[in-house]
Amino acid sequence: TQPCQHQQAPTLPGALLHNSHPQQAATIALRILQHLFAIFSSPSSPQHWDAQARDELLNNLQHHIQRFQQCLPDNRVLFQGQGPRNLLLSINKYFTSIQEFLYTHNHSACAWDHVRLQARACFQHLHNLTRTTR
Repeated sequence: TQPCQHQQAPTLPGALLHNSHPQQAATIALRILQHLFAIFSSPSSPQHWDAQARDELLNNLQHHIQRFQQCLPDNRVLFQGQGPRNLLLSINKYFTSIQEFLYTHNHSACAWDHVRLQARACFQHLHNLTRTTR
């Protein structure tokens, strides 16, 4: 479906796009996956979406969340400086704005199309982040 031209969804914060510290990148990736899981497991997700594909997406997200949780050290070690904490706050703010965008537009198909495109950008960013963590 074509996204609605008159609605502007939030965009991924630029600060997230440039992180080369492997543990910070892994923590950022985990937080993004957790937020994506929360959004796509919402009961307000579009009913016309393929239920099997949605379930497969959620299963894959949950699998990757668990893998990242097992790989990461105690989070207190990662957040001693302000940088990572600010990045996590930016991620939280970004996903809160996505939730608000959906709510403002009554979880319309058009709003969900914007969110789907933002999720795609997140997955592309996750691909880049996971290359950093290797």
